[in-house]
Amino acid sequence: MNTIFKDEPDYKLLQRLANGSLDQSQNLTRAIRLWTLLRWLYGEYGYTQLTDPFTYADWRAAFFTKSHRDEKQADIRNHQDLNCACSKTIKQWLGDLEVAIDKWQISLQSQIPIAASEIEKILQERLFAQVRKSLQSDFELLVSRQYLERSEQTIGRRKYYQRVEKLPRWKMTENTGLQTNLSMRKQAYLAGTLRLFSFLDPNIPVLAEELADREIDEENHRVFMYVDYVVPDSSPTQDAVDEIQNQLQEIWNYDNIPPILFTYYSAHKNQVKECVVYPVCIYFMERAKYLCGYGTTPHNDINWYKYRLDRILSERIEELSWQDVRVPQILREIHDNYQLPTPKTVNTKLKEAWGCDFYKPESLMLLRFEQEFHQSYINGISIHDTFTQITYEQAVKLIQQHILNQEHRQKISQILQSRPSRDAYYQVNYRVNDYYVIRWLRALGAKVEVLLPWDLRQEMACEIKNMINLYDKS
Repeated sequence: MNTIFKDEPDYKLLQRLANGSLDQSQNLTRAIRLWTLLRWLYGEYGYTQLTDPFTYADWRAAFFTKSHRDEKQADIRNHQDLNCACSKTIKQWLGDLEVAIDKWQISLQSQIPIAASEIEKILQERLFAQVRKSLQSDFELLVSRQYLERSEQTIGRRKYYQRVEKLPRWKMTENTGLQTNLSMRKQAYLAGTLRLFSFLDPNIPVLAEELADREIDEENHRVFMYVDYVVPDSSPTQDAVDEIQNQLQEIWNYDNIPPILFTYYSAHKNQVKECVVYPVCIYFMERAKYLCGYGTTPHNDINWYKYRLDRILSERIEELSWQDVRVPQILREIHDNYQLPTPKTVNTKLKEAWGCDFYKPESLMLLRFEQEFHQSYINGISIHDTFTQITYEQAVKLIQQHILNQEHRQKISQILQSRPSRDAYYQVNYRVNDYYVIRWLRALGAKVEVLLPWDLRQEMACEIKNMINLYDKS
């Protein structure tokens, strides 16, 4: 028999659902939305339209019309379908759910200091005219309030929810929100700033909701960050990446972190491979999120590697025991000797040399920048800990020390003699064949010259010649 939710939206229930004091209009609006959502989920119509377990996308398809879009607030505001749930006001929802609005208002005003004009304004709001992240965080809040459960569903990589068999009947507590001494304005600002980083961690939007329920006020919020991220916002790919990250973070909460197994697509090799890895950390660099791990790599060796999260193809990451025969012997020995790597290991390697591929061999690079360009764009900026300006004389010595081939050494020495000594010269330790470093050098074009190492200089020269040929032919 289905569990039915028929509770009225009185002060006690709304306060239980709210994420803060109800005398703040945004908290009251959200509490009403959560109550409405519960009435739908635990009502006969909801059971008919949506079966357990379900994802946010399943609910969205059942709740809104097909033309509904929830990626951007502008899309929702401009949606003209009056039959869509996003078009209904709070007053319409309360009326449809047979709430005596006048009595409800009087009862609410007896509990919280809110003016009748403010309630009337709230009643005219479109209750579900919210972007995807806000509505998804509503589901997470219902889970934390024990009105929903996370399902153990393993088909696919998205979050699955299911209704509870018995609705909670817990006592009212005075402090339901996050305790803070910050003013409401500062809480809203901090929450808005947190949301700028929501692409980094799927839990950040939920944390932001703990501080304040409002979206970023684009009229008054003065600091913004626009990030070049390969995963489209509000896409199935983002859902999959978020789910992988959630799984990893759950694994990292264990006292003993196990090795994991997943299927990975390597764009460099253009092949799919099963990888057994000890997961260490996630970092965002060069437009994507990467899992840093030690284990089997797409190159068929046992080593460090960074696995792009959106290229993990497994429906679900599989946890292995250390005794599993699929775990490489080298990795098992590292575990048995209590020498498993930590995030500090990765951070240390990133500081040792410039580049994203922290596991690649390092080498010395010598660069020259034209004086005027250096003064305007390079001087004083932070490239890497080892990025250091040196004198012209020091550059001469480095060439003598690091080019063993006499012919190459003589050629570069002659080139350096033809360059102005007043130009800026830098040395830096870098990761050999690191794409991030190569891309940075490409972007500066003729504004930077690679003097060391010889092989990289030749590679850059070859690439430039190929580009010239490409444009000459057109």
